[in-house]
Amino acid sequence: MAEKLPTVSLYLALVLLSVCALVILIARIDAATTRQRLAGATPERIAGSVLTGLSALFFFRAIGILTRGIAYHTPIARTDSAVDFADLSIIPLWMIGGILLILRKAFGYVAGIGLLFQASMLFIALAVFLPLQSLLVGAPFRLADAVAILLMGTVCFVPLVLFVRVAGR
Repeated sequence: MAEKLPTVSLYLALVLLSVCALVILIARIDAATTRQRLAGATPERIAGSVLTGLSALFFFRAIGILTRGIAYHTPIARTDSAVDFADLSIIPLWMIGGILLILRKAFGYVAGIGLLFQASMLFIALAVFLPLQSLLVGAPFRLADAVAILLMGTVCFVPLVLFVRVAGR
């Protein structure tokens, strides 16, 4: 147990420093100028709908796993609980960012680009992880999972590209 404490402390320090850096970065962005530049030229409602829709899907997936564990009195696997914890920390951000983007609020444009990027990177990582998992540990490759991940990743990536295209002008 004593060996794990320094590792946990390092992870907590990394998380705290990351949050501080993110807050400082966001505080320095001029949200009104960003909104003025992107409003009407980007697919705000589509991107916001993607973020809120994915947050709802992730929420119901996490709730389903928790409910199944409670209903059948089975412990939730460590891997599932870790993924659910990560999902439950992302869901509010995607939901709030998506709603602000749908409403065309200034902070929605700032958060929208970052959240679409984060979601796109998540799905790219998962698309790489699935075949590697099969190759490295012999887990069965599930084609349906791979197709679903690629579709969800595409749904995130297209609005991101449209946002970046406009922002880069």
